[in-house]
Amino acid sequence: MRILPVLIIIFFLVSSLFTTKGLADSASSQQAYTSFSDLYRTSYQGYVTSKNKYLTYRTLAAEKEALDNGRSFLKIREQYIILYLNMLRDKVSEQGGFSLTERNLIISKLDVENTWLNSHRSFYDTPTTLLDLQRVADQTQDRYESVIRYVGLQSGGEIVYNKAAILEKTLRSIITALELEMKIISSSGTDLTLSQRWLLEAKNKIDMAKDKQNEAVGVFMALRGQNLVVDYNRGIFLLAESNQYLKESTGFVLEIIKSIKGE
Repeated sequence: MRILPVLIIIFFLVSSLFTTKGLADSASSQQAYTSFSDLYRTSYQGYVTSKNKYLTYRTLAAEKEALDNGRSFLKIREQYIILYLNMLRDKVSEQGGFSLTERNLIISKLDVENTWLNSHRSFYDTPTTLLDLQRVADQTQDRYESVIRYVGLQSGGEIVYNKAAILEKTLRSIITALELEMKIISSSGTDLTLSQRWLLEAKNKIDMAKDKQNEAVGVFMALRGQNLVVDYNRGIFLLAESNQYLKESTGFVLEIIKSIKGE
């Protein structure tokens, strides 16, 4: 039968929609970021311990130890943020679906913050007291609260949204191709009543997925202020709902193909 090879191709495409593997660069940068978390925690604990020791004994030796550990921790903290931004940058660079303008805009924002952090790390070598060190650290904290966190979360949201959008567009194209094949098959007298109902369900689910994606975009575009993380998580949840609808739509498509093939 002429239709069968086309259905096999469609079946393969649908089956592979939710099994795409990440590319090497982003996987490598993600591993680097994840592995660095242990060093971050260890250095933070060392800084807190030495600072408390200084506050208890107030000796010059204790202050020097606290100052040295503080410098080390704060540099590591900024490197940790840099690794996070690098991970986002690699994901944006590798992932399809972005227009050139969108990709360049996101990467440009990430690079600005990376440049600032790399430059700022050298400032920790100057302070000679814990109070002066704290003032330098507060500069990063202010930058993080006002800019870096916003850029990171918005970029992360755009990456997750883009993945969902690619799935939605790919599945919609597959459904269009499948619908055409069904028309050809039904023209020969084959009863596809049940398959046509499943096709309608598949279309409804993919439209519901698109609605959730649009809601998420609105959330990510409006990220700001004290509710930044809460709103980001709401956007991610909306995209998780979108993916669920896409999986349900995929399920209906697979049932149509199995029915037509007589399985």
